[in-house]
Amino acid sequence: MEEQEQFLEILGEIRAIAASQDNKLTRKEIKQYLSHMELNDVKLDAVCRYLAAMDINIDGMPESGRQDKYENLQAAGSGAPDNLIKDFLMGEASARNRLAESKLSYVAELASGYKKREAVKKQIISMEEIIAEGNAGLLMGISVIEQDKAQYIKNNGEPDYETVNGIINMEIINAMESMIDMASEDKDWENAVLAKVNLLHEAARYLAEEYGRMPSEEELSAYTKVSAEEINNIMNLSNDAKKVLSFKKQYL
Repeated sequence: MEEQEQFLEILGEIRAIAASQDNKLTRKEIKQYLSHMELNDVKLDAVCRYLAAMDINIDGMPESGRQDKYENLQAAGSGAPDNLIKDFLMGEASARNRLAESKLSYVAELASGYKKREAVKKQIISMEEIIAEGNAGLLMGISVIEQDKAQYIKNNGEPDYETVNGIINMEIINAMESMIDMASEDKDWENAVLAKVNLLHEAARYLAEEYGRMPSEEELSAYTKVSAEEINNIMNLSNDAKKVLSFKKQYL
């Protein structure tokens, strides 16, 4: 688990390097950044596909070759290779990491489908954050299966490939969706609070002019139809909201 998390962190660092180079990397550079992992060509290609799916131009990976691999990725859909799933369920030591690596491109491709979401368009959340959360969901899905591998093996001794892929994919999607929903809800809540802060601010200004003094919370409540309790809560939650009653100093 720790090794896989370190691998994902390194991928994040590589994405940052690419961003500083106009989203351009060479295959040789990628191999050098991951030299301590001794990746073979198959694994290196998987990493390149993952980065290419994030709109990073990989020099040394022919355009036709990249397109073929990308089409193969789409044709393969969201499923991991059967042999990897079987090795993983049978307890092969390296299978867990290889299974996770085989799904990285799918996570990036799936994340690209969220580009038109309001939370992304309004920059409430970034694509990098969605991908990172999807990767966390990927590891969670694998961990769920790992808790009881035996239940994913059928009576005939063959793995239940569809269920394994389904659980992993569900965790990836749930992680992404939950993050987007939470970010959107937080932003909606923030906007609602700010709207009420502005309402109270303007109401306090108006009533102060009318009364020749700063209005009380009860008077603000009666005027704005916002309960005194909610006014007090907003003031405690937001430093800006404290400006609502700061006018009092002007009339002392």
